[in-house]
Amino acid sequence: MTLLFLRLFEATDDQRFLDLAEMALRRDLDRCVEVADGSLQVDEGGRGMPYLETGSVGVGLVLRELLRHREHPDLTAALSRIRRAAEAELVVCSGLFNGRAGLIAFLMATGGEDAVLDRHLSRLAWHVMSYQDHVAFPGDQLMRLSMDLATGSAGVLLAVRGARCAGPNRPHASLPDPTREPRVAATPEDRHTMTTTRPLARLAMIITAVVAMACVRCPVGGLLW
Repeated sequence: MTLLFLRLFEATDDQRFLDLAEMALRRDLDRCVEVADGSLQVDEGGRGMPYLETGSVGVGLVLRELLRHREHPDLTAALSRIRRAAEAELVVCSGLFNGRAGLIAFLMATGGEDAVLDRHLSRLAWHVMSYQDHVAFPGDQLMRLSMDLATGSAGVLLAVRGARCAGPNRPHASLPDPTREPRVAATPEDRHTMTTTRPLARLAMIITAVVAMACVRCPVGGLLW
């Protein structure tokens, strides 16, 4: 939800969308708790979750995007504590969405230390298995080998390739571009184009915004609906 509002702000330069993005992000942070090592993780009823799909690393990835447009000391501190969560040494699964590969991808996108990234990369060997004379990785719950992007070998390959083949700033193509410049104020020509030559796109954006604003104000069970 936060990322949707950020993209709407970037497309329209309407500060209300940036306000809604911050509101949604802070709600996500409200679901996080500080665990024993001082890191910030999503509270899953007795355990903390650091992962890209279900944990604080996913929140942190969008938080980084928000901070490019609006700085807050407390949000910057939260990102630092989420980065600590991504530095965990023991990770059960290897996948991109809920495993070590996702932590690697997050650290790549947020400027993680090389030593931590190298440690994660070397410890992927803990997860690797032999399959038809090649290597493969078990999926979620470690019940069977998986080759897909979210849970298996494809996601691991994406993270490893990003870490090993990136340039000096280690840009990671699989995640939002950390080098993309923040949105500047729209020019009169931009606004004219948006309102006159792309009416259907504009209408779709307005409908999306209305639905999103309704959703963010309707918490169900503590989550954004």
